[in-house]
Amino acid sequence: MLLRIILWSIVLTVIFRFISRFILPILGMTNMAQQKLNEMQKQMEEMQRKQQQAQANTTKKAQQVDGDYIDYEEVK
Repeated sequence: MLLRIILWSIVLTVIFRFISRFILPILGMTNMAQQKLNEMQKQMEEMQRKQQQAQANTTKKAQQVDGDYIDYEEVK
């Protein structure tokens, strides 16, 4: 009976150490990597949004500056 209790306590201790030293840090790194990827994706989306706004502003300015079309007539 005592031998069984000692054996089970050793087995449970080994399992607990394995989980706490290997599995939990891997899960933590996975979560951290996922958060970093999400941050980078948000930054890329923000950069694209700013670029699209800048392009829209330049096209509006180009349309406003053009003005009326004047036919070219050769003067002799």
